[in-house]
Amino acid sequence: MASASAQAAALSAEQAKVVLAEVIQAFAAPENAVRMDEARDNACNDMGKMLQFVLPVATQIQQEVIKAYGFSCDGEDSYLASDSCSGYPLSSSGAPPFPGDVG
Repeated sequence: MASASAQAAALSAEQAKVVLAEVIQAFAAPENAVRMDEARDNACNDMGKMLQFVLPVATQIQQEVIKAYGFSCDGEDSYLASDSCSGYPLSSSGAPPFPGDVG
């Protein structure tokens, strides 16, 4: 895991912009646009179903791009990157604290 946090810390702002642009392009690709449309249709505008159908497809599309930059597909690296940026320690549950909880 130490290498994952080192990877996250080594990502410059310029590199992050490049990765983000590639993720946006991936969502615009015709095959991914179809996948997202199908997921939205299956969700029927229901928030619970959106989490069940749309979120996994969106996550998979994003992961296909970021794995080329050395991030794993288990989601751990992106979590570490966001946590290392917060500057706050994790709570006992493993989740970052809410801003109001930091004293």
